[in-house]
Amino acid sequence: MSESADFTDFNGPRAGGYKIQNVFYSTQYADLARGSPIVGTPITGYHDDTSVEGQQNCTFMISYTGGTNDLVTFMNPKSQSYATANALKKKLEGNGNPEVFKLIESPSSRGEYIICMENSDYVWYLDSNEDSTQIRLAASPSETDKRQFWKFM
Repeated sequence: MSESADFTDFNGPRAGGYKIQNVFYSTQYADLARGSPIVGTPITGYHDDTSVEGQQNCTFMISYTGGTNDLVTFMNPKSQSYATANALKKKLEGNGNPEVFKLIESPSSRGEYIICMENSDYVWYLDSNEDSTQIRLAASPSETDKRQFWKFM
C-alpha cells in the first residue's frame, strides 16, 4: 500500500494505509474484529482472506503525531476507530479516541518494528496463529521473540 519513509533518524513507514503483519505468525494481520466501531472491539490476529470486508478490517491508517518521528496513531478507516491499549485487560482494542504508540525498528531486521505504548515497555504481542487471537500487551519480551515484531504491508 505504501513505501517506507526516509527520515533523518528514523526509517519508519510513511503515513498512510497498511495491513500490519506479525513477523513470527506471518499469515496473521492485525484485524479490527468485524470492522466494528463499538468501543472495546478486539483487535486480533487474522489471516488475509482477500475479501473486500477482510481488507477493510485489516487496514489501519498510520498518522505521525508530530514531535519525534517514531510516535504514531493507528486508525481503521472503515470504523473510524483507533487502536488503543486496554491497560486493565492488557489487550488491544478499538476506541473512538486516538492513542499514541511508539515504533521501534529491529536493530537486526530492517522493516520489522516493535509497537509499544508511549512511555511504557508494553508492546503489541500475538500469542497464536489461530484466527481471532486478541493481540495483547506484553511487558518487554526477549529481544529475539519475533511475536512482538510487525511489518507494514
